[in-house]
Amino acid sequence: MPKTIRALIQSPEPGKMAVAQAPAPIPGRGQVLVEVKVSAVNEMDVQVRAGLWAKNVKAFLKRGPVVTGFEFAGIARSDGGRIKAGDRVIGYVNVLSGPRTHAGQVCVDETDIEVIPQSWSLDDAAALVVMGLTAVEILERLAPVSPGKRVLIIGAAGGVGVYTLQLAKHQGAHVTVVCSERNAAWMKSMGANAVRAYETEPNFKTGDLFDVVVDVPCKESFAASAPFLARGGMYVGTNPLADLGGFVRAAFSSRRAGYLMMLTTTPAKLRRLIELAALGALRPAIDSRFPLSQADQAFDRFETRGKQGRVLLKIED
Repeated sequence: MPKTIRALIQSPEPGKMAVAQAPAPIPGRGQVLVEVKVSAVNEMDVQVRAGLWAKNVKAFLKRGPVVTGFEFAGIARSDGGRIKAGDRVIGYVNVLSGPRTHAGQVCVDETDIEVIPQSWSLDDAAALVVMGLTAVEILERLAPVSPGKRVLIIGAAGGVGVYTLQLAKHQGAHVTVVCSERNAAWMKSMGANAVRAYETEPNFKTGDLFDVVVDVPCKESFAASAPFLARGGMYVGTNPLADLGGFVRAAFSSRRAGYLMMLTTTPAKLRRLIELAALGALRPAIDSRFPLSQADQAFDRFETRGKQGRVLLKIED
């Protein structure tokens, strides 16, 4: 096994990332060593690059120089209880405290990974992990829908949005999406029944009555959504801190508020993701791929409005 690995680190230049050699990690008890092949970019990653999450970054640096990345697809290089060396796996570590994954190898708790089918490409697998899991949490735990129910997805062209669209359609819902004009045709190809371009149309219109509103960028609120929710309908935001008053208002309403911030996973949740992908309910949506040496371009792309799905980092250039 190599003694060093390629790793993405914070550059001495503020607001930049750099590639360096780092000591190869050694798995501890209950952990599996994984050779990371592909890892996606998320909001926390670009915020860390910008200097945020200082307390968490300080804790990450106690493990090593890598401070970004928390999902991946790769190959197990050590045995665990369930996982065997050579297995192709996906993983999602604890967002706030787990090891970072923008590196050639990572040691992860075996409970954070699952074996994927041999037929899957590692790019496709990496594109599904966190945002696919988030869609499953929304539509199988928070706000399940049945055939004929009406769903609105705000910010539908990003990873969470496109997977929520796919899963809602799999459940038989009528789905309206809000996205950029340039993504309208793509959203229809993904199954959207109706598309609203945010440049020219409001999120809500007179006469709307949705059973579920999924607000990915948290541009609205429970109060703003409630007049357009059916009785018993739910507003779902992806950041509970963005609308704390919604919890209180929903307690006195026939409409509901649900908020989701996924920080961890389980083997059962990963298996459910794999099962839904095998059924065709979730299909990988990849906007772009960048080599690790172009991480700054990848982070910039993630922040660009109008992207279509996930931004991936290929660990091997």
